[in-house]
Formats: sequence, C-alpha cells, structure tokens
Amino acid sequence: MHILLLLCAQLALADSLYAHGYYDPARIEYLRCFFFYPQMEHEMQPRLRYAISVLATDETNGIALLNNIVNEFPDLPDTVKNEIAVKYVETGRYYLAIDLLQEGKEKKLLGLAYLLDGQLFNARNTFLNGGNYELAAKVEEFLMHPNKSEKTALLLSLFLPGSGQIYAGDPQRGIMDFLVNAASGYLLYNALRQKKYVDASLIFFFLINRFYLGSLNNALKAAFQCNQEQRKAWLDALLESHFDRIEPQIP
Repeated sequence: MHILLLLCAQLALADSLYAHGYYDPARIEYLRCFFFYPQMEHEMQPRLRYAISVLATDETNGIALLNNIVNEFPDLPDTVKNEIAVKYVETGRYYLAIDLLQEGKEKKLLGLAYLLDGQLFNARNTFLNGGNYELAAKVEEFLMHPNKSEKTALLLSLFLPGSGQIYAGDPQRGIMDFLVNAASGYLLYNALRQKKYVDASLIFFFLINRFYLGSLNNALKAAFQCNQEQRKAWLDALLESHFDRIEPQIP
C-alpha cells in the first residue's frame, strides 16, 4: 500500500513538472517511476510525456522514443497522434508527421506538414478536404505567383554576364559580374590585338573562364535564393496568422 502511494506521488510529481514545462526534472522523475514500476513503461501516456521531456533536451533520442510509441501503440487516439505530429513538425520531421496523420481527421496539421515539406499541391488539397478554404486559397495564390526561373537567369547570364543576377533581384552582384567580365574581355581583346598569345591564353583560362562561369553560377544561386526568401516570408506570415501555437523549423 505504501509503495503504491509512493508511486502515485512520484507520478504526480513528474506530471506536475511536465505540465509546468520543467522537462528535464520531469524526465528524471518519469525514469524513477519506470524503475520502481516497470509495468508503467507499457502505458501510453507516461511514455508519451517522458518522450516529450527527453525531446526538450535531446532531439535525436526524443524523436526515437516518439517513434517507438507510434510503433508499439497502433491504436493511438487522434489527440495523441496530433500531439506527436506537432513535435515532428516542430523538429522538421515533416515526413513522419505526414505518415502519422494521413489516415486521421486532423487535416489542418496534415496540410501544414505538406506545406513545410514543399508539397504545396498536396497541402492545398488537404486544406480543401478539411474545410480550411482560406488556407487553401492562400496556397493557391502562392502557387499562381511566378517564381524566378533559374533557367532564364542562366540563359541571360550566358549571353550577357550579370544580367541573370539582375533578373533574379540581385542587381549589385549582377553589375559587378558584368564589369569584371567586361574588363576581362577587354584584356583578352587587347592581348590578341597585340599578338601576345601567351598572355591571351592566360587571361582566357584564369580570368575569362573563371569569371564567366562564376557569373553563370551566381545567376543560378540568385534565382534560387530569391525564390527561397519569398517562400520563407510567405510561410512566416501564414504561420503567424493561422498556426500561432506551432513553431516549426522552416526549411
């Protein structure tokens, strides 16, 4: 009887620490409960709270413990699945959240996981199926917004170094690349005009080749970065307005 009362007190202390966000002390108390009463490790709720407590200080082990719960308790209630899925989303394991939520009724969280995983069409369709029409409309609007084409940026810089960066929204680097390539071209032309073929070869291989190819690479990077920044700004605004209780890692 005394052991049972002691165990209940120990579990109550662990739950209280967990509820107030003191995850590391809670983790220790849950471990003590499991040590003195091993059968408790087969109970879903203490296991879940222990796993989340571990997650607060050790992400890798915390995720592994959550995965074990998902595998060992096939009939998890939707509320527990949602709680685990939130932790998957907050730690960037979007694919795990998607697998966990696909058969459930929580479409808003599933749509968010698709959204953060870059599956915008699936996100839009999921929001629609869940009746979240405003979110679906925002995703549709973003899908209709034209991105900067990396192919276009590359082709522009192929014919005129620096123009691809200007197209992609980086005029400062574009102008710099144009000037550097123009100067290198002038040096090459001058060396050829004076029949200094050795100098011309060196200029071609060490200046023209480097700066011209660099301009192409910079154009690709500028277009990619521009698209990433636009996507992040859009996601930040969407998360702030519709998912205020979730703090996911935005890729």
